[in-house]
Parts: sequence; C-alpha cells; structure tokens
Amino acid sequence: MQIRAEQLGKHLQQSLLPAYLIAGDEPFQLGECADLLRQRAREQGFDDRQIFTVVDRFDWHELRNETQSMGLFGGRKLIELRLGEKRPDKDGSAVICQLLNNPPDDIMLLITASKLDRRRDVGSKWVSAVDKVGGITDIWPIDAGRLPGWIEQRCKQRGLQADRDAIALLSELSEGNLLACAQEIDKLALLFPDQSVSVGELQQSVGDCSRYSIFDLTDALSRDPGRALRILDGLRAEGTDEAQILWALAREARIYEAFVSGHGSSQRLPQQKAAEAERHAIHLGLPAIGAALALAARVDQSIKGMRPGDPRSGNTALTLKLAGQPLPAIFELM
Repeated sequence: MQIRAEQLGKHLQQSLLPAYLIAGDEPFQLGECADLLRQRAREQGFDDRQIFTVVDRFDWHELRNETQSMGLFGGRKLIELRLGEKRPDKDGSAVICQLLNNPPDDIMLLITASKLDRRRDVGSKWVSAVDKVGGITDIWPIDAGRLPGWIEQRCKQRGLQADRDAIALLSELSEGNLLACAQEIDKLALLFPDQSVSVGELQQSVGDCSRYSIFDLTDALSRDPGRALRILDGLRAEGTDEAQILWALAREARIYEAFVSGHGSSQRLPQQKAAEAERHAIHLGLPAIGAALALAARVDQSIKGMRPGDPRSGNTALTLKLAGQPLPAIFELM
C-alpha cells in the first residue's frame, strides 16, 4: 500500500506492517520517515536491529540467514536494508520475496532507497512484494511552491505560530535546504514558545541557509528572474567559481539556440524542462540568444585573463540577458 510521507506518523500509530519501503532523493525527509518507523518499532518491541548496506558484490545469503535466525534473546527484530542507488539483483529479489511471502511476526523489514524508477523499479518483483504486505512511501522534494505550506505545518507541530510574511521570508532564506530550515524552526520554537513570530523576530534569529546548485540557476531563468539573481548570489556565497557559473549559463544559452534554430537540443532533458526551455527560447528570440552567447564568450576570455573585465559582473549580465530582462547601463559595457 502507498503511504504518503505526511501520513506516515498517523499510520504508524494505528498499525505496523511487516515491511516498509521508503524511497526518494530528499535525504532530510527520508531520514525523518525512517526515524519515525524505527521509533515506533522500538515501542512495539523490535529491540534487536540489524543493518545491511548494499554495495557491489553484496552477499544476499547473509540477509537470508539473518531473517531465518532468531534475535539474540528471542525477541523481535528490525532489519534495515539500505539500498541507496543500488537495486536487488536476481538473488536479492528472491530473498526479499521469500521473506515477505509469509512474513514472520518477529521480523520487520525497512528498506530505504533512492527515488524509484518507473521502468526499473515499479512493478518489479521485490517492490511488488513490499506493496502486497507492507507500505511504500515515496519522498518528493519540497519545491518553492510547496515550501511555505511545509513551513507552516512544521511550525504548528512545534507549537509555533508564524505570520504570512515570516513564512514567506523563511521560505526565501531556506529554499533548497530543508534540514537547515527545520533547524531554524526548532530554534524559533525554543526562543518563542507558544508565541506568534513576525518578520522582526525572524530576522533577528535566522541566517540565510539557502543551498543551491547551478542547475537551480538555469531552471529559474525561464520562471523567475528575481529568483535567478538570488540563486546567483547564493552560489557565490557558497564559493561557487565564476567559471562553473559561466559553464551552466552558456550551456543553457546553447540549448535555447538549438530550440530556436529548429535543430532541437542535443542535451537529454526531462520533458517538462525541454518544453519550458523551448517556450522561453522562442520568447527570447534568436538575436537575444546570439547576443548572450557573444557575452558568454567575452566573460570566458575575462576568466582566462585574455581580455579585461569582471567575470562576476559578466555572469550577472548574462543571467539577466538569458532571463529576458533589460540590462542596467553599467552592464551594457560588458
């Protein structure tokens, strides 16, 4: 059965299934869900815990032997199978299916894994075996649109009231880093127990805990120019080299050029990303994209010391150009 991450706590208070699969690429949420299950398992007497981490040449017979033996004192046992990016081979799938075909009362299986692939994982024998007798929780990243709601709900769980402006500010400061955001909420709950937090209190206690990748920057170009500039500042604050930033921006410009010229991009892009990039490229037009590519070449020469100029200002100007924004006069000289 499918169990949403936000419903897992309530489910565990009502029942405990023989097996659980928690999968996703957002480590903070995955860790919290696994912790909830471990805590509930301990409360139900699963005091013996055995961890198996799947690596190359993993011996699945060890897992089989463990499931067939009793705990040290004959008690209940929680077996954790940490797959990460790995997946069970034929032997591994058979071991999991054998265990879950008639799951014993004294063993519970917890499997954690990276995001499930629809072609590789969904419908596979081992996932189907978990789905038949246990619960599957897919972890989905909290995007910018869902983050305010997530923050509001977490504040309520910590006995904290935050007004709309405070939530909006915390969303902006912590975007891309759920762990840091959760830590800030916990800190606020200690500083202002059972109180309402406004922007003023938030600014006094919260630092900028954003964490971005260069791909967050390129994704924002077609969606929100202001957010693109914030991400650019965040990348620089984290020490990202201007050459890395230029690489990402120039790559995006070449993708735009390929779409507008009718050749199609040679980059393998997700369907939604490709559609957004094509629409934005058409909106920009080939002359603007050509100007952006020319600017990228000049910034590259500046980085290599082949021409005067500030690469930092150049990348800022390039970001604005690719976002379709007019350049302030100071950047027109680049």
